[in-house]
Amino acid sequence: MLKTAATTEKPIQVRVFPQRLLQPETAEKVLNEIDQVEGVIRMLINGKNLPRKVTCGPGTGTDVNHPDRKIIHVGDCALELHIIVGEILVEVENETAIEGVRKACERALPFSFEFKRGHFIKRRPTLTDYGKYGFRSKTDESINLEDERILGLIDPHAKAEGNICVIGTDEENNS
Repeated sequence: MLKTAATTEKPIQVRVFPQRLLQPETAEKVLNEIDQVEGVIRMLINGKNLPRKVTCGPGTGTDVNHPDRKIIHVGDCALELHIIVGEILVEVENETAIEGVRKACERALPFSFEFKRGHFIKRRPTLTDYGKYGFRSKTDESINLEDERILGLIDPHAKAEGNICVIGTDEENNS
């Protein structure tokens, strides 16, 4: 999930690791709490995959109707959970936003969680990213992406449609 563009050169990243896997309702609640914090640039949720179909064994190809595969609403965006949320990675602009994220997690999570500061989401493109998106031009060797905040949020081999939720844009904030 992306928020408005970053204004600082070196954003800070934090990892929220709850002691339990999150139910869709709890994940929605904590993501909305974090979304309300001023200075959040982008969020990434990780966890165990919830497949649509059985991939091996005697039931190969049959549908998996997992009860945790639900649509959640974060900000003004709706997205289907393809995972059971196990951790939330958040990139923020400054130190005050870190405390805001911690307080948001304390309000939304009914159990303890680990809160670490570090480097969890890549900030620069890799060779695979250049292979997928290409260069802007022969003279400009930067990656050919309209919004570079997408880097590190999805697998470079996956399609971005349906996997990324843009919550705020610069145009909305300037009007």
